[in-house]
Amino acid sequence: MAYAPGTAQIPVLVLKEDTRRERGKRALYSNISAARAVSEIVRSTLGPRGMNKMLVDSLGDIVITNDGATILDELDVTHPAAKLMVQAAKAQDNIAGDGTTSVAVLAGELLAQAEKLLDQGIHPIIVVNAYKKALDKAREFLDQKLARKIDIDKDVDILKRVAISSLNSKLPHEVREYFADLAYEAAKLAYDPERNYLDLDLISIIQKEGRTLLDSECVEGVVVDKKVVHPEMPKVKKNARVALINQNIEVEKADVTSNVTLRGLEALETLKKKEKEAIEKMVQKLIDLNVDVVFCQRGISDLAQDIMAKNGIMAARRVRRADMLLLSKATGAKIVNSIDDLSEDDLGFAGVVEQRKVGEDQMIYVRECKNPKAATIVIRGASKHITDEAERAIKDALNVLKDVLEDKMIAPGAGATEVALYHYLREWADKEPTLTGKEKKVIKAYADALLSIPKALVENMGEDIIKFEAELKKANFSEEERGKWGFDASKGQVVNIFEVGLLDPLRVKKYVLTTATEAAITILRIDDVIASKPRKEEKEKEKKGEEEEEFGKPSFS
Repeated sequence: MAYAPGTAQIPVLVLKEDTRRERGKRALYSNISAARAVSEIVRSTLGPRGMNKMLVDSLGDIVITNDGATILDELDVTHPAAKLMVQAAKAQDNIAGDGTTSVAVLAGELLAQAEKLLDQGIHPIIVVNAYKKALDKAREFLDQKLARKIDIDKDVDILKRVAISSLNSKLPHEVREYFADLAYEAAKLAYDPERNYLDLDLISIIQKEGRTLLDSECVEGVVVDKKVVHPEMPKVKKNARVALINQNIEVEKADVTSNVTLRGLEALETLKKKEKEAIEKMVQKLIDLNVDVVFCQRGISDLAQDIMAKNGIMAARRVRRADMLLLSKATGAKIVNSIDDLSEDDLGFAGVVEQRKVGEDQMIYVRECKNPKAATIVIRGASKHITDEAERAIKDALNVLKDVLEDKMIAPGAGATEVALYHYLREWADKEPTLTGKEKKVIKAYADALLSIPKALVENMGEDIIKFEAELKKANFSEEERGKWGFDASKGQVVNIFEVGLLDPLRVKKYVLTTATEAAITILRIDDVIASKPRKEEKEKEKKGEEEEEFGKPSFS
């Protein structure tokens, strides 16, 4: 409801009658509370001693994980501000591939600090502008004071340590180093130094239940989770010519139900003969081109299988589209939609194609490919929940390796970066003459919010937050030691992070700061929430109105 200008003060209905509206501080505090609630959900998962979350969807499917991106993706949040936090975490995952939990924790703490400032009478715009200045300065300090350049050829151990840091919170201690080695092997295969680019699409991940995580392997090539279609087909092919077919190697069935009327047995025999000739023609094309291995995205008829087997051709059917694309990149073969169009130039090459038994299933290994960049990681584990979490962990490790291989820059981990930036920002706020008194106060609050990361690491281990916060501040106080000391949550000690190798990609640290700050700023700039009635409720109301109009309103006596 609003009032038209003038002396009469005539009420004007601008919004729908059922529209819900919150304004001013009430809207701001409501949004801050919702965003902080999301932050608190994932806070306890941060670090190697973080707890897991069990997520049960409407169908009863269970996900057990402490991966921030997965938790936030699975949450069915309804509050708009909470959705902004989820979107911020997803943006971090898309840009850097790791640091989603840190984004949620830092954004929540920035909003908590902002709430205190608002209670003291500081206007939200002053807070927003000061947060922007603090972010710019923090990124500057990160680049100039804390970041370190590495040589990816010589500093292999550092690359592996970065991968281990990303695995710390997701895998048992005894398998982290092994999985870091798997991730490094796969990343090294897929990395293109000429383009300075790691194409993660060249790395396939397959889960197979059975055995333990230590039985997982990295295969130089492609592993297809299919078996050879005919028992008489060869199980191993060397120096194989590979064809990729996106067509049924059988007589095409009609898309709709149709009837065919045949006059007598001779017509039926003629129809069967024609079908057989069509299949023989397709397979003969493969034989003429000396194809050794066929991967078909669709079906292969029994007759086609039999002819292929007699001619020594290995074949797999119903191959996933993603595997077909990976096979195309690895072997150099082109995916053709019709065997009639298949030519010599469309064929690919693989040194060895063999079928192996993995667990209870058979899988086809394609190795020594024309393009040796492709890699496949086969994850083993006792249950689906274990292999699911291991896959999420290996993806995080691959993403951080991509960041470091492409940027060749690392930053201190284990909370050391955040404590160092805390000192740098407070010192800058005190010395910078262009800042107003309120801005200095806000920037110091921003610096205090950065400590939420090391505090969460300490808290999730069950240690004394006040004690270790004081130790971290003291260890990083001097300019020479700043950024060297962090909290090792595995041991419960303040350690020199370069000696123990608790390192993170610079890209992850930068985007955690940027994404968390921008998410907080977005929420702080909202002073009016206008929510329309959900469509379902509107339709029910309209239907009720129509019924009342047709039958008359019910009367009660």
